Amino acid sequence: MKRVVLAISQREYVAKLAEYLREEEPTWEVAAYTHDSALRRELLDNRSVDLLIGQPDFLRAMVGEISKVGTILALVEEKGAAKGQWTEIMQYQPLPLILSNIRDDVGPSAVSAISGCQIVTMYSPSGGTGKTTAGLNLVRQAGERGLRTFYLNLEALNATSLLFGKGEPDSLSRLLYAMQTYPEQWEPLLKQLCRHQPQLRADYLDAPDHPGERLALTSELLKMLLDKIRETGRYDLIVVDPDSGAGEWHCSLLQMSDKVIWLVLDDAQSLMKSEKLLRYWQEPFNGRMHKLSFVLSKGNTNGLLNHWPLPGSSPAFILPYIPQWKAIDQPGRLLASPAYSGAIDQLLNGLELEGGGSNDRRRREGAHGIQRTHVRGAV
Repeated sequence: MKRVVLAISQREYVAKLAEYLREEEPTWEVAAYTHDSALRRELLDNRSVDLLIGQPDFLRAMVGEISKVGTILALVEEKGAAKGQWTEIMQYQPLPLILSNIRDDVGPSAVSAISGCQIVTMYSPSGGTGKTTAGLNLVRQAGERGLRTFYLNLEALNATSLLFGKGEPDSLSRLLYAMQTYPEQWEPLLKQLCRHQPQLRADYLDAPDHPGERLALTSELLKMLLDKIRETGRYDLIVVDPDSGAGEWHCSLLQMSDKVIWLVLDDAQSLMKSEKLLRYWQEPFNGRMHKLSFVLSKGNTNGLLNHWPLPGSSPAFILPYIPQWKAIDQPGRLLASPAYSGAIDQLLNGLELEGGGSNDRRRREGAHGIQRTHVRGAV
């Protein structure tokens, strides 16, 4: 557990910020103070403080007591208020941006992690299986469980701008160029281009206008990109959403992944395509079949209409068909079906990602607000 102390005079503000930090970083133990005398007692108790975030007046009053604090950040209303004594974070901005600034300034060593970053790929050899919808719901519920998640859409024709809005269409191409040409500029550029989607509780890159960068993707570039994202230490989970295909980089992506959700329909053609591709990829997946989960999408509870030709006697999981989603262009509505959310929850449990046990339970509790923030020393 990282011990994080907030020193902010506004009681309502500090309570809201502390609760948000607990939801997003459940392995942080957050204490909040609104009066300097209470904060001084905390610091004099010789308890280890990994991170102190406070208003400049608070910090100046504690100069003698904060010498042993690991990292100190000043929460300011205007730039320059800390007078160069501490790194500044603007106080009045959206909470996700405040947390992003904190992560950027303290570095990965002060951010919680779960035994390395995992890669989960949503895959289907044929289109129309609901792969992106399943991926977005998986991302959202991973965020609900407290996992810091990055959603990476690699479709040649990416329509997620309907959900997230139009942003910087050259994000991925700029990152790939910097990665090969100016590697020292890559991580600052990622921070600049990365967006946060509050409903998904995840980061993502804007959709491109043209398919060229995806069509030119190679296995080597893809591995470099995924390795770079993992090495930032900012994420517990990367959910990759490629287009349907059987190219070299598709096969390499599945091999790189820790888990693969392979979606099929209860349709003779869909099932046959998956069966053929699985035979074609038999050699590279020899000994790695355990990472593939074959999932029936748009299914029902009345059983299969077609013979099941894939590993296992039946689908590992079934995701229901939600006909109302055909005309939806808002991410919140795609995440609002109790039946679908329940199926995704079972699927997420079945992935058995690392970081389970008591740590996973803490993350779940933190993400659902079971842990409560205590504000001490209020005026």
